Amino acid sequence: MEKYYNLLGLHLNDVLDTFKDKNIKYTIEEIKGKKDQEALIVPKVIKISETSEGVKILVTYFSDSLK
Repeated sequence: MEKYYNLLGLHLNDVLDTFKDKNIKYTIEEIKGKKDQEALIVPKVIKISETSEGVKILVTYFSDSLK
């Protein structure tokens, strides 16, 4: 599991590109809150778990604080 530690906190697209380059199969699971969903637009990876089919990517959304 330590091999994916450097991918945590990155934008989802960056992590997907990494897995596509290495031909690793993945599934994505999202966590969404109930409030302020319109402000939470940046998907970031918070957990990566190995499964029998590849890896499972757990994603949650953050606000874009640079706007």
